Amino acid sequence: MRAWGNVSVMRRLAPFLVSLMLLAGCAPLLQTEPQPQLPPAEAAPGVLVIAGAGGVPLLSAYLPLAAPPGSVVYEQSYTGKLSFSRFKNPQSFDALRRYLLAALEDAGWRVLEAATWEKPPSLFQTTVRVEKDGEQKVVVLRYENGSYSVEVREG
Repeated sequence: MRAWGNVSVMRRLAPFLVSLMLLAGCAPLLQTEPQPQLPPAEAAPGVLVIAGAGGVPLLSAYLPLAAPPGSVVYEQSYTGKLSFSRFKNPQSFDALRRYLLAALEDAGWRVLEAATWEKPPSLFQTTVRVEKDGEQKVVVLRYENGSYSVEVREG
């Protein structure tokens, strides 16, 4: 009689399990929606910026750190290995934070620590301490009142 009880439970669970399997099968399709294509980063008219391969503006030539797609760089200054760049970008702060972390790692920098500070809706900041070949730098991504900035400081 116990075996029949288990069959009854399985019959009641079958629609749920089938739905779960169908949903799990569709999950990759939901995650692979195409992202909007952004134009390549560029410098604002009349602004002189340091550019990397293919003419892409760099937010830091030393790291090197290319400006994210869709960016328009409108201010830039360098003092040796230290730099400051201000730019506009249509992407969210979180998307640019992920871009920054990935770009640093791709350039061979190891992230030692990262901290994010938020005061929505107009102020967000991530501070990342990185290391490469025994040298440390601090990279600050900041969003304030509609524009972004990236500053590279001594570690």
